[in-house]
Amino acid sequence: MSISYPFQTQEYRNLFKKHFVTDPESCVLFENIEYELLPDNRAVLLGMKPVLGGQEITDFGIESIENIEQIHKTLKEKYAVQTVQYDYIREDAPACQTLQSMAQRPPTQQEVSPIITLPSTWVEYVESLERTDRKELKRKFKRLETTAHSLRLFKYSESGKFFDNFVALHKLSSGNKDIFMTNEMRIFFTDLYALPIPEWEQKLAFLFIDNVPAASVLFFESKDRMLLYNSGYDPEQKYYSVGLLLIAQLIHHAIDNKKKVFDFLRGNERYKYDLGGKDVKLYKFIFTL
Repeated sequence: MSISYPFQTQEYRNLFKKHFVTDPESCVLFENIEYELLPDNRAVLLGMKPVLGGQEITDFGIESIENIEQIHKTLKEKYAVQTVQYDYIREDAPACQTLQSMAQRPPTQQEVSPIITLPSTWVEYVESLERTDRKELKRKFKRLETTAHSLRLFKYSESGKFFDNFVALHKLSSGNKDIFMTNEMRIFFTDLYALPIPEWEQKLAFLFIDNVPAASVLFFESKDRMLLYNSGYDPEQKYYSVGLLLIAQLIHHAIDNKKKVFDFLRGNERYKYDLGGKDVKLYKFIFTL
């Protein structure tokens, strides 16, 4: 079954164009699939072009595609496109099967997106972890219990100054993130946080210690899924594993609210597997016209 993720919705594409496309005529729409025409006679899915010095901000490509032969013919004859590239196509998306059946060459695995298929209770979830990971998670929670801590979630309309706290924690948590979160990227994130997307809502989650934000996550939430988009934490609170335990608490929240899947999105960072993530492969397809 195809899931409508936020990243190829019209709303997200329009936001990407507003921030990162200088020539609107370089964008070509076929039904609900939009391409950006690049100067090297290449067409990529809108949103997949690296921005601001090479940053990739769109996690997944299209979920489904029809009339691919006609689309490619039009791209070649009308727009002089020589190569069409489809990035970050989920292995469980109908588009993956369609593109594979048409591919001139085998796809390349680009990345993974670890997910947790959520059980009905937190106890079942904890028991499903590897023995070492389960013991480690319990040990870390026990240490956190020695502090005055709390989990708080904010919708855009409720967050006020806390978006600034998210940005500050994001930039604090590693040197690379400090480079990533430029002023231009901050403005994009601000607009994305406020963006109405059908079936999805963007929220901020914070772990507070002594009423001070120690870790934060920006995530997408639908009726049955949570997508972990970006995060940050205060390195001075690293002893309490605040980044990992905030995400663990979000998983607890997702289970309590009857979500079916917790998706860590792109990347194979160790903590995702410590918390039980299982890989979904993401593929790149290239067509020469």
